[in-house]
Amino acid sequence: MIFFDLDNTLLDHDGAEQDAIRSFASRYRDSIVPFQGSPEAIWREITDRQRARWRAGELTFEGQRRARISELFERPLTVAEADQLFAEFYAIYRQHWRLFPDVKPALRQLRDCSPLAVITNGLSIQQEAKLTETGIREYFSFIMTSEQAGAAKPDPRIFQAALQFANKSADECWFIGNHPLNDAHAAQKVGMKTVWLNRCGSREKVNTRVVRSLSGFVDLVKIHH
Repeated sequence: MIFFDLDNTLLDHDGAEQDAIRSFASRYRDSIVPFQGSPEAIWREITDRQRARWRAGELTFEGQRRARISELFERPLTVAEADQLFAEFYAIYRQHWRLFPDVKPALRQLRDCSPLAVITNGLSIQQEAKLTETGIREYFSFIMTSEQAGAAKPDPRIFQAALQFANKSADECWFIGNHPLNDAHAAQKVGMKTVWLNRCGSREKVNTRVVRSLSGFVDLVKIHH
């Protein structure tokens, strides 16, 4: 079986989020914290910090959303205000969802080799919607989310939950994702055949296979199929 990460592997999450935060920050430019550089840079910094707290169990998924949007604004927000403003940002983000160009060609080829599935952090309803609205849900047997598994990558339990659901052993399965630690290293520790999708040419060192595109991944799978 071949498992995929979703955000920044199949869906151009960073591109969609950049477009969304630029639009949102322009709308609320007089209310958000002063920042130097681009709005996406401050949003990425805030997001990384609060998502680390979520992965550590300090915040719920909804809590990290509230924390992110609250940190962006100068004045304190009530829970209701934070929820309303994040919902507004999320609606803009959703309008910008798009796949990387290599995704559909790769999925068409790989489904002839193996069943496909997704392992992703996030809420099930949100991650399912991404696959459906970008037109690729049909390619996947199932999607395992951190909400379903009760653990978020890099925790091994989310990979183990996916393997158990698929009734597969780790050494039978491929996993490809864009993050060298949360995807590649984490899946490797569980025993999967792991590939780091290094789209941006990072120089980070990993002990796994590395490809620069999903077409490169297709070639790799076909060699070993």
